[in-house]
Amino acid sequence: MRSGVIVIAAILVALFFFTRGSSGTGNQEGSQSSGSSQVTGHVNVVPTIRSITVSPGSVSFGHCTGGNGATDSTQGSLGYPNATCSVGGTGANATYPIAVTYAGLPGEVDVSATDAVPADGGTHWTLCNPPAPGQSSPTCSGAGQPDKDQYELENQSPAGTGVALTTSSACDKAFAAGGTCSAAPAEFTKQTQDENLILIGPRTWDDHSTSWTMTITWTAIGG
Repeated sequence: MRSGVIVIAAILVALFFFTRGSSGTGNQEGSQSSGSSQVTGHVNVVPTIRSITVSPGSVSFGHCTGGNGATDSTQGSLGYPNATCSVGGTGANATYPIAVTYAGLPGEVDVSATDAVPADGGTHWTLCNPPAPGQSSPTCSGAGQPDKDQYELENQSPAGTGVALTTSSACDKAFAAGGTCSAAPAEFTKQTQDENLILIGPRTWDDHSTSWTMTITWTAIGG
């Protein structure tokens, strides 16, 4: 009988301590609670640079006309003397396959070109232009047209504006309306102009390569 009482008492004590330990709000003396949350802020700023992209990065001249007799042009090959080829065609059927895109702070677009280099690295065609005030490259010496180992290159916009290219960077008058090179895209947007290229070849040339290459460069500068 005594042992039964002892067992009951032990059970009551255990329940007593369990109840004390699990009662209340759980914020016992000496404990702390805390929490935090956050928000991420974003801010846009005005462009701080000017940039130019040109697409496509490589083009081939075609639509060739001119020449004389056995040296007449074919559709895809330049003849002589002073035949013409283009990227995009000319006249009523012209297209403008070169997209020049300006982005960033207001400024202007300049353009330049290099001499034409034959595939064998031989004698270049020197880039020349008809006589013009302030011309920075040699003028064409063949009565206003390219002479031996010279060539002429110009660009045009759908509006018919353009410029005879030189080896020095100059205002691309095909880029903006009214024959200017001004660029002022709206904030966070771009300004694009479609252009073509027209090449007038030499009177004749020394190198016997059948492939020639030149580089045309558009540059974004401060206005």
